[in-house]
Amino acid sequence: MATNSPNTALNKDMTRFELGTTAPLDAERTQLTLTRHYAVTPEVLWLMLTDPEKTPLWWAKVRGKAKTGSSFDLKWLNVKDEGHGIETDWWNGRVINAAEPHVLELSNSMHGTIRVELTPTETGTQMVFSNIISVPDEVVLMSLAGWHVHLDHLQEALEGKSVDWQHWWDDFFPCWQQIHALYTAAQR
Repeated sequence: MATNSPNTALNKDMTRFELGTTAPLDAERTQLTLTRHYAVTPEVLWLMLTDPEKTPLWWAKVRGKAKTGSSFDLKWLNVKDEGHGIETDWWNGRVINAAEPHVLELSNSMHGTIRVELTPTETGTQMVFSNIISVPDEVVLMSLAGWHVHLDHLQEALEGKSVDWQHWWDDFFPCWQQIHALYTAAQR
């Protein structure tokens, strides 16, 4: 474990949020769904999803505008190469629907269709995150665990913290393994 990494201050208990679900849509596509509650307004969450200054705190670099029909490309920051985190190439995407600050729906060359619905509540915002993917069965729960961890990182970003992507594999791959094991056990 990297003891000098800023990630050590981030929460590593991936069980603080409920597990997400999977639903086969047809022979090729599966929908992943995760529901979260964040103690901020939909407007604050919208910025965390769309502002290129905020998305790298918890998710990916973003290139494009959150406007229906616009390009919206993603560059993952936690890909491993020779033991260190690296950035991926840009994965091209397009905004299918943007209704600020309530709905953001994207198509992405690597991650299929991503849809986020934000609903205000008395204590903040309920987020329903869904991802429709076409991947082999063994990758479905891996993807669900990955989104689970990213949405946990979002909670941390809302608290003013940021992931140190260069050390993500040392600091958070064990957390991903933990939540992936829980998803695998829940599917049995």
